[in-house]
Amino acid sequence: MANHPINIEGIDRNGLLILSDKGKTNVDPGDTVTWNIHPRSGVSAITDILRSDGVDVFSEGPSRVGNSNNWRGTIDPNIPRNSEEKYDIHFVRNGSNTVEIHDPKIVVNP
Repeated sequence: MANHPINIEGIDRNGLLILSDKGKTNVDPGDTVTWNIHPRSGVSAITDILRSDGVDVFSEGPSRVGNSNNWRGTIDPNIPRNSEEKYDIHFVRNGSNTVEIHDPKIVVNP
């Protein structure tokens, strides 16, 4: 089972997150996905990660990892191949209290 780190690298001029996976992560059943905030990304926190459309591909989480700013979820080991989930990352910029939303997706490999 592989871990797929998604690094939040910054915020573009349209207010969207710059993600290391370019907004699409391909996974296999049983894999984990970890969201990490780069210290100079301009993002102070992830407040939630929620499904917005498609199949719920997670059997666990996503949820915050301990007291860190990182989040992790486990892909359902029994998820059908070719499943796809669009999800929302709720985040807060440095120096703000306003929650903003970015909507990438996760695709289970065929």
